[in-house]
Amino acid sequence: MGHTLTAPRPHRLGESETVTDNSRCAIYARFSSEKQNRLTIDQQIRKCREYADRGGLTVLGEHVYSDEALSGATDDRAGLQRLLNAAQQKPRPFDVILVDDTSRLSRKLADSLRIFEQLQFARIRVVFVAQGIDTDSEQAEILVATHGIVDSLYLKDLAKRTFRGVEQRALEGLHTGGRVFGYRRVPIESKTERDSHGRPVIEAVKLEVDPNQAATVRSIFESYASGRSLKRIVVDLNSQGVESPQPQKGRIARSWCPSSVRTILHNERYRGMVVWGKTHKVRSPKTGKRVYERCPESQWRRKVIPEQRIISDDLWGSVRKRMALVNELYSLEARRPGILRARAVGSPYLFSGLLKCALCGASVTVVSGCWAGRQDVRYGCSLHYHRGRGQCSNNLLIARRVLEEKLLGGLQAQVLHPDVVAYALKRFEEKLRQAVKRPACEISEFRRREADLERKVANLTRSLADGYSPSIRADLAVIEGRLGDVREQLARASGSAATVQIRNTRRFVEERLANLRSILNAESVTVRAELAKHVEKITLTPEGRIYVASGSWNLLAVGSMDGARGQNRTGYARLFRAALYQ
Repeated sequence: MGHTLTAPRPHRLGESETVTDNSRCAIYARFSSEKQNRLTIDQQIRKCREYADRGGLTVLGEHVYSDEALSGATDDRAGLQRLLNAAQQKPRPFDVILVDDTSRLSRKLADSLRIFEQLQFARIRVVFVAQGIDTDSEQAEILVATHGIVDSLYLKDLAKRTFRGVEQRALEGLHTGGRVFGYRRVPIESKTERDSHGRPVIEAVKLEVDPNQAATVRSIFESYASGRSLKRIVVDLNSQGVESPQPQKGRIARSWCPSSVRTILHNERYRGMVVWGKTHKVRSPKTGKRVYERCPESQWRRKVIPEQRIISDDLWGSVRKRMALVNELYSLEARRPGILRARAVGSPYLFSGLLKCALCGASVTVVSGCWAGRQDVRYGCSLHYHRGRGQCSNNLLIARRVLEEKLLGGLQAQVLHPDVVAYALKRFEEKLRQAVKRPACEISEFRRREADLERKVANLTRSLADGYSPSIRADLAVIEGRLGDVREQLARASGSAATVQIRNTRRFVEERLANLRSILNAESVTVRAELAKHVEKITLTPEGRIYVASGSWNLLAVGSMDGARGQNRTGYARLFRAALYQ
């Protein structure tokens, strides 16, 4: 008669079954969306505390961790990382971690298993209260993996259902989110449902044309179609104080810029055509963050909404024709020297990226190109050039050759003056000697070892005089090598090596930096990279019709000898000023 084999039942904690030891306990809670109720964090913590009370666990108040409005599809969460870092400490600050359910810890199977192994190695138990899983159980890994698969599938299914819902709203002509200049959002209230405060539930949102902003949109299209550039349009809008789009999160200043005008000119909604589904979000496997990926045009959804039209089809077509013409001209101009060439990666201008406007802090860049009557580009404040006088009053332009000549001359005259070079080298020598200085007892030990090795060399040399021996010859070579090492260390300890190094450095400075202009005129791209090692930034202050330049110059381009990171600006740096005349 055969026997029936039955698999052991997985260990789960029942409603009344709890851990009975007095372990120290941490808690982790999370909710994933800003649209969710923030009280869910408190609810999860309350459930974990109730479980701890039943099991006699001690919840440590300083070890209650949470993450708000963060997806469980990534482990890049501040609260979770603090929890895991605390778990690695020795001695362990807690013995048990309580989590409401597995999806709160992670919704990605690979992350769930990795966190499980990491905490198991740290000998810390994890209890998922709602599911009754205790990682002390032999079947815990299977249970965590099973629930991890379920949580991962739920996340994918939720993404599909969310996509379908948003797609349906777009097809119905409703707003799918985000701010759109030229329109105001109008909520659609439910006629039957009420929220917890007795107010009608917002079922959807539609866009309605804002008359004031719509006039600005029409003005932008008409200006561009008539031949005005993006920069000219921006300057006019800012000078007239026209309301601009809401700035991105983290930006304080609110003003027009070329990118915002360009975005408006490409938005088909203004001609009554809403295009949805140009991009979709995918999660990066490296960072866990969601990024936008462009969809094929065949997958785009288009919806005609006549009530949202702001401009005519004729005006839209005129703008498209001018864009095509501008793109063609710029593609030809990009192969010629001048302003567009300066924007390339291999810029030929020595001080590109190093110049700052003293009035607004923006970069001073090439803003005016060459033409038949002027064979040199000009530098100016980029903020004033792109956004107008209202943002920065610095309208002073300076020719590139004049700027480079004056700056290089100022550097050579004021920074590379013999007295300055001598001072920098003196400070460098002081730091170097401090770095290699050894205690007297250590120097005495080196000298004792040197004398001992010299005696051994003398003895072996006398032995070789009595007759050749391969073993004695080998021993002599080894001891002579050790003697050379000791003498080198003794030379370093006594400071002679520092003297040799500073002498070589002085010779290098005198030979290579005697004429800075001839060095920097070698190859522009290479020289600019080398220049950036010595100069952090150069500030240009307009004074009448001239610029006054100021900045710090690290002569030797070396770090601090005392272990501080970055350049040692107290030892080798020097301020310089140079007047840049037109």
